[in-house]
Amino acid sequence: MSESVVQDLRERLVKAGMEIYAHGFVPGTVGNISARIPNTDTILIKPSGVSMGALKLDDLAVVDLQGKQIQGELSLSIETPMHTAIYRTRDDVRGVVHSHAPTATAFGVAGIEILPILIEMFLFIPNGVPIVPFEFPGTQELAEVVEKKIKDFDAVILENHGIVTVGPSIEDACNLNIMVEECAKTQFIATLLAGPDAITMEKIREKFKL
Repeated sequence: MSESVVQDLRERLVKAGMEIYAHGFVPGTVGNISARIPNTDTILIKPSGVSMGALKLDDLAVVDLQGKQIQGELSLSIETPMHTAIYRTRDDVRGVVHSHAPTATAFGVAGIEILPILIEMFLFIPNGVPIVPFEFPGTQELAEVVEKKIKDFDAVILENHGIVTVGPSIEDACNLNIMVEECAKTQFIATLLAGPDAITMEKIREKFKL
């Protein structure tokens, strides 16, 4: 793998992290982001204790899919087990974003799944965004429950914690994170206007007829 390819991926990862930070999804040093290095079993991942708004190229660690740190001087993200579990179970995934997008996270606190009520959301994730049962951050238990659910979904809500989105590139995973939050906002407002029973998967599928 050429150094120029890895350097380009570092730049893309930092840019994606800055975008998530600019949206207000990762206050302080919370959240994490990673990308698979092409044609390898290694990833670049944000370290622990660094804000996505201040992330630098050299801050990113190189980790194999068993979680062993290969390169990088800063402490690994505590969610490294979750990220590596996702890459092991999903060969198609090239980027992972974990944020605390406020509205989507509130849905996880309330125990309400996010439905694909917007047509653009329906086209990307027609089955919506399910909730993963609560496990403490950074634990193997959290990695396991996310791995189980992410096999069939590109976005999941971590109960009382945040959201995780994946994609065929880090840009796709970042864009999906933003889309999930926008859909959560719209669902919240629509529910206030029309009541909770006005929005169901059956009605959504009938509406879009897809």
